[in-house]
Amino acid sequence: MANKFEFQIRVYIEDTDAGGIVYHANHIRFMERARTEWLRASGISHYWHQQDYNFVVHKIAVKYHRPILMDDLITVTTSVVSCKSTSFVLQQNIYRGEIMLASGEVELACISAEMRPCRIPNEISDLIHKELAHA
Repeated sequence: MANKFEFQIRVYIEDTDAGGIVYHANHIRFMERARTEWLRASGISHYWHQQDYNFVVHKIAVKYHRPILMDDLITVTTSVVSCKSTSFVLQQNIYRGEIMLASGEVELACISAEMRPCRIPNEISDLIHKELAHA
């Protein structure tokens, strides 16, 4: 990967409000799906099946540029921005073709089963640093 994962999603009526525009919170759901698929595509498909650690959203900032509409085929991109020992930051953008519809920066923190910050597992940390090297 060249530090930019792309995931396509079709917008259905259940994603929209009464006016056929995607409800603002669903942008975050689309970004979550892309992050999960990024890990799966990178060969890390077990993280949601284990019990030693979890990733939680520590911070998120979303900017809505243009509306996403019912039946749009959108592409959500995921790129690594930075990494610390217990957290990392991703840039996520949503496009319809070449048009940017929304952009977001998400900081994910790694926590233990006891809900305390813990080091990102080596397998995932190695992936993140590999992505950063290709930035």
